[in-house]
Amino acid sequence: MRLETILNHLNVTEAGIRLARMLPRRAGYALAEMVAGAICRVRPLLYHTVRNNLRHILGPATGEKTLNQTTRALFVHAGRANYEFFRMVGKSAREAGAGLPLPAPTIAQIQTALAGGRGVLLLGTHMGNFNLGIPAVAEAVDVPIQALSVADPNDGFTLLNQWRRRWGLEITPIAPDSLRQAIRRLKTGGVVLTAFDHPIPRQDGLVPFFDRPSYLPLGPARLARLPDALVILGSCQYDPGHGYVLHTQTFDAERTRDRKHDTLVNAHRMAQILERYVAAHPEQWLMFYPFWPDNGGDSVQE
Repeated sequence: MRLETILNHLNVTEAGIRLARMLPRRAGYALAEMVAGAICRVRPLLYHTVRNNLRHILGPATGEKTLNQTTRALFVHAGRANYEFFRMVGKSAREAGAGLPLPAPTIAQIQTALAGGRGVLLLGTHMGNFNLGIPAVAEAVDVPIQALSVADPNDGFTLLNQWRRRWGLEITPIAPDSLRQAIRRLKTGGVVLTAFDHPIPRQDGLVPFFDRPSYLPLGPARLARLPDALVILGSCQYDPGHGYVLHTQTFDAERTRDRKHDTLVNAHRMAQILERYVAAHPEQWLMFYPFWPDNGGDSVQE
């Protein structure tokens, strides 16, 4: 059985939530270090996937020692982020989102757009502790939010989605019906939230990312071209002096009569923005899926 299957098992997720509530931060971080160390010693398939992604980001000139250290740092960060998030499960949106507040100018932008009948598309990344940003958005935006999630959520993810619904989100796994619903919502002045960095394996329409064709999704780029929608990109990072910080920016989407052209232009622009986020903190990009068609030259074994 693959490690990611075990980690996302319902019983494991429930145990992780209970443990996070019991452990003080020092002990929780120590546990994250221990688990990361074990993963890097055993080197399951998940380890190689992360390492291969980082090989593309850090570049071919990066030595094996640096690559291994960055891979370990990413797993440590992932453990700490999950610990922090699991401690918030069951709390109100206000309490859970306090650790990653939405910038006041961004809140004002959203409120102004909604007051004017414009739809708002919020696109996030799997950086820092993005999970804390979800309740922060739900608390700041006083309207129902449709969240487009992974198409086939595992048991652990489904459990966490139950808590996200209590924060006021309408969780809709990506499918033709939910995408049509998102389009209607944006056209009628509602809010849609999704990630713009979840890879979609395909043979064509690959988008350059760190100078190599990648599986960057095209769906967010298509949604961004809807007329009059306010599109905001956001990414979280951990700063030792300030904790988790959320950075946001308005996205100037391409909107012509050529749907294919607009989609590719928007996807390329999103890739460039994502590159800046990831290059600044590669060890905080919690991407556990292959992002490029090739394996980066690493050996993969289970």
